[in-house]
Amino acid sequence: MLTLLSDKATRQGSLLDDPEARVRSARRMAALDAINRQFGRDTLRSGTSGTARRWGMRSENRSPRYTTRWDELPEVS
Repeated sequence: MLTLLSDKATRQGSLLDDPEARVRSARRMAALDAINRQFGRDTLRSGTSGTARRWGMRSENRSPRYTTRWDELPEVS
């Protein structure tokens, strides 16, 4: 799965690439990682990751499992 791996020094640049922004971003991520290592995971997170961590599968429209669940077999009267 991990193919075409290379180190940061051999990364291909772009005409639109901003090397200073890349350095600032790397420093910012290093600071965030250091704080999370010291105070515990997810102490600091980016704003795009949201605030609520509630996720649950919605199964209201799930089709019946006739072939795998005895209790969901239709009854004929």
